[in-house]
Amino acid sequence: AVYLFENDAIEGRSLLFLGDDDLTSVAVGLLADHLRIRPRNLTVLDADERLVSFLRDSGTKACPIETHHHDLRRPIADSLVGVYDAFFTDPPYTIEGLKLFLSRGTQALRPGVGPLGFVSFGRKSPQDTVAIGSVLAELGLGCVEMVPEFNRYEGAQMLAGSSQMIRVVSSGEGTASDDSYEGPLYTRDKRKQSRG
Repeated sequence: AVYLFENDAIEGRSLLFLGDDDLTSVAVGLLADHLRIRPRNLTVLDADERLVSFLRDSGTKACPIETHHHDLRRPIADSLVGVYDAFFTDPPYTIEGLKLFLSRGTQALRPGVGPLGFVSFGRKSPQDTVAIGSVLAELGLGCVEMVPEFNRYEGAQMLAGSSQMIRVVSSGEGTASDDSYEGPLYTRDKRKQSRG
C-alpha cells in the first residue's frame, strides 16, 4: 500500500485489483483513511466468492471497496474497460498467467500514455525473464522499476518464498486480448499437462 502511495497510484486515482487474496485493497483503504487521502475508487475482481464478500464488508465508509465476483479467464465487463488510472495484480507465476492478468489490467486502463501497473511476480529464469519482457512489450507496458524480493511469504517454498515488484507504465500502444482463456494458468496445472 505504501509503495502504491509513493508512486502516485492512490490519491484521486481509480485503482483496480486483479485478484486480491493478499487483501492489498484493504491495506490501501486503511492507509488512505490514515493519511486522509481519497482514491477515486478501489475496485477488486476476484474468482473467490468468499473473498469478494469479505472485501465488500471490509471497506470503510470513507473508502469503500467495489467488488466483482469474476474469473479473469473471462473478459472483463465493458463498464470496467478504459476507466482506471492503475491496476495491481499478483498473477499466477507462469508466463500464461502473467499475460492473461496483464491483458485484463491493460484493457481496464484509461487510454493514452501514463496509467500504471503494479505486478507482483516471482523471479524467474533468464529465459522466462525475456518472456516477461516480451509480454510487457506486446501489451505496450514499459518497465519503470523491478524491486527484487519485494514480497516475502512465510512458509512458501516456491521461488524461495519471495516475489519481485514490477512497476510498469502504459505507452497507450499495446494490444491486449479480450478473448476467454482455457489453458493452464498455474505451475501445478502446467506440470499436470506436461505429465498427461
